[in-house]
Amino acid sequence: MMKQKIRYSLRRLAGPVVLGVVLASLAGCKHRHGDDRQADGSYGSYPPPPAPVVVPAPMKFSMRGKVGQGNIAYEHSLALRVSADKVGAHLATLRDYCLAQQGCELVSASEDAEDQNEGSDNRSARLSARLPHDKVEDFLKIAAAPLAGETAGAVVTQRLRTSERDLNSEVTDVDRRLAQMTAYRDRLEVLEAQSAGKTDDLIKVAKELSEAQSTLESALKEKKDLSRQVDTEEVDVTYSSARENLGPLRQRWKDSGALFSETLADLWDFLIQAVVWAPLVVIGLLIVRRAIRRGWFSRT
Repeated sequence: MMKQKIRYSLRRLAGPVVLGVVLASLAGCKHRHGDDRQADGSYGSYPPPPAPVVVPAPMKFSMRGKVGQGNIAYEHSLALRVSADKVGAHLATLRDYCLAQQGCELVSASEDAEDQNEGSDNRSARLSARLPHDKVEDFLKIAAAPLAGETAGAVVTQRLRTSERDLNSEVTDVDRRLAQMTAYRDRLEVLEAQSAGKTDDLIKVAKELSEAQSTLESALKEKKDLSRQVDTEEVDVTYSSARENLGPLRQRWKDSGALFSETLADLWDFLIQAVVWAPLVVIGLLIVRRAIRRGWFSRT
């Protein structure tokens, strides 16, 4: 009778033991994946994005009053937000427009893409160009214009900034150095002609003349760069992808794909762990069964 009671008790315990192993395996998987989600934010409700800075229409392309007057260098920075799949198209359109315009110098153009969670991505593009004063406003309007198939509100102006730098002191300084070096070079050329018959003097004058010419060319290059900054304006346009703002129901529906994938991953982890633990559980149950049959648990 005692032997039957022990056997019956072990049979009742076998089911809970196996069930406990299963639950422990699943709990470990869920705990691990839960930590991963907290660490990398793989899915869940995102906080709403900040409200876009919409520049009022009258201020969008207001230009400075005295364009091209004085030694002033103008720089413009325009930040726009468009849909992620249109970032490259906007960049290509603005680049082609610059290359087709006479006087537009393309300084640089680049596009970046960063993979985000749930298959979404964050895209951005940047273009820098130099244009004559009278072509800047049209260039900015083309940059902020919607493409074919886009609505009027598809392109949001987030920032438009214009800065001025007074280069008058730099221009005055380089003009003064140019005048001095030009006069010095001319005097050296006269001395070089007078020292034609004297080898030592000719060598010294030729050396001084070479150094003066190098300094003069460096000043001329600096003058050319300053003139370029005064005669043209630098425009920097940045496109960034708009962040999707989903409602709670749509967000949960979007999260369901990631949740389903993680559930399958949990099931796969459990199967892997079951392959490892199942033989040990079976061997343990067989040992207990054999012990019952041999009466190891019976009272003598």
